[in-house]
Amino acid sequence: MAALALTVTVPAAGYVLLAPVPALAAGTLPAPSVSRALDAVLMPVDASVVSAFGLAAGSTGVLVLATEPDGLADAAGIEPGDVIDFVKGEAILSPADLDEVVYYWILQGAFDFEMNALRGGKPYKATTTITLESWESVIDITTVSSWSSYSYESFSYSEYYAEYSEEITESYEASETMIEESVTSEEFETDMQAEDEGYAEVEGEAVDGDMAGDEAVAEDEVCDPAVNPDCADAAADEGAADAGDESAADEGAADDGAGDDSGDAGGDEGGEEEIVE
Repeated sequence: MAALALTVTVPAAGYVLLAPVPALAAGTLPAPSVSRALDAVLMPVDASVVSAFGLAAGSTGVLVLATEPDGLADAAGIEPGDVIDFVKGEAILSPADLDEVVYYWILQGAFDFEMNALRGGKPYKATTTITLESWESVIDITTVSSWSSYSYESFSYSEYYAEYSEEITESYEASETMIEESVTSEEFETDMQAEDEGYAEVEGEAVDGDMAGDEAVAEDEVCDPAVNPDCADAAADEGAADAGDESAADEGAADDGAGDDSGDAGGDEGGEEEIVE
């Protein structure tokens, strides 16, 4: 039997052989959902997502995995890889939270939304208008796999989508009814009103505090010649007026004293006369 030849290729000097980065197993990440509000694929941010995508410790919200071209998220400037954590002041912990908050406000007749998000760890705000008509428009789920998607090191959106494609379709079809039932429940309405009232109270206290601070500063400025030059003249005039008042008071007191002395003297003299007589 002929001997087998073994060929070994040695890399050139200065090069290091790197082991391939293993792909993230789809099963280790939470399942995604297609957002009816944003026309985007969202993943809830949990500890596994924080670790897999290098997010800041303690991060919460939803990670945008893909956006429909010319969809609502795309039009609002939201990009794959962004993390959305607040919508209209409400904390977002899951894709369902985001859609429920948006749908709730649509039913209240409010269609303008401000969303707090992070991009590369830096905060920014996205604003968009979401109407009932756009909410009710049906998304073609068969196109989700080709949407603009997030690319991150070993993460493969195509593999991730393939793992959850069936679940994505089923959850999207069921989400409309689930969201409507949740948002129109008495419990959800009560929770939203309580959160809005609490937010308003905090804002009111902050405004009142600012106003009090402004008034204090204004008073200091009026009385501080270093801040308000006119105050020096006013203070001088006021001091002069006070001095005049004190002088007049002293003179009045002196006059009263003189009168008293005169009266006392007269009284004494009259008494002496009476005694002599």
